[in-house]
Amino acid sequence: MKYTLLSLLCFLLISPLAAQEIKIYTWENFLSDAVIKAFTKKTGHTVKQYFYDSEVDRNAILMNGQGAKYDLIIVDNATTLRYGKLKVLLPLDSIHLDNVQFNDQQSLQACGKYGIPYAKGTMGIIHRTSISKTKIDSWNDLLMPPNEHIGTTMMIKDDIDTIAIALLAQGLDPFTRDREQLKSAYSLLKNQSKYLMKYGYPITYTNELGKSSKLSLAAVYSGDLYNIKKSTGQDDWEYVVPKEGTLFYVDCFTAPSASVLKEGTKAFLAFINEPSVAYQNAEDVWFSTTNKAAQLLASDKYKNDSEISPDAKTLQRSHSYTQLSKDDIVIRNRIVSILRTPE
Repeated sequence: MKYTLLSLLCFLLISPLAAQEIKIYTWENFLSDAVIKAFTKKTGHTVKQYFYDSEVDRNAILMNGQGAKYDLIIVDNATTLRYGKLKVLLPLDSIHLDNVQFNDQQSLQACGKYGIPYAKGTMGIIHRTSISKTKIDSWNDLLMPPNEHIGTTMMIKDDIDTIAIALLAQGLDPFTRDREQLKSAYSLLKNQSKYLMKYGYPITYTNELGKSSKLSLAAVYSGDLYNIKKSTGQDDWEYVVPKEGTLFYVDCFTAPSASVLKEGTKAFLAFINEPSVAYQNAEDVWFSTTNKAAQLLASDKYKNDSEISPDAKTLQRSHSYTQLSKDDIVIRNRIVSILRTPE
């Protein structure tokens, strides 16, 4: 009896300390609530999410050291590689993490040694078909919105993607280093600003406004459409990959170099990469998972969704993210930082 009570006392003292809170900095609606609950039920660890709606703001937090507040941060693969080289991110390749091997090789290479693949997809335009009077199939339709979308259009504000849209619209390399071409991109974006409702991430806006949302046209990432339909209750949204081409991204879980990858974080990464969990998570949130084993479990609806699984023609006109020099990034950041909508 003495030893039983001693064992129980040890359990009560140790058990609460074993359970950890994993803090994740991510896009809104990018993790399934059901999956997070299942993780807590299985491991005892909890997850707390913090949301950003601008990659510029996220990157600033990474660079100024505030990223250490979080255990994991969702970062696109190009930024993952760039910030990894700057020692801002923790190398994860030397840490044993279960189930990571289920990710496809292309995504593993895209995230490199500083990231664990999570999601992949394209960038495109969404619009409400009940409002659009003309065909929406070009980036120029976003940069110079038709009359019916003036004042109800949103534009992402990112030092890479925003500039890429303006370059793609002109048939130019989205990662060009040519200063004249970058100036032309700025001119298009500056002109666009007077037509916009606001800059930002459409999901954040529609989650806040719900059925009161006035949004009718926006730049988004594949998978966002599902969440926007859900939050607004509007079923007339359509996702379009513009004819000029687009960017193809891989999002990665990363850990700030100033943080320590604790056991709860390792458990979360192993759990989210278990194939059945990875598929449930991807289907609940509706994005394209990088987990190839999870894809084998997918429903026909998931497999046949052109937004989730772009066809060969779409992929052919998609550009993978390219590493840019520090100077190139600074110029792009300056361009985006001075963009403003009319007061």
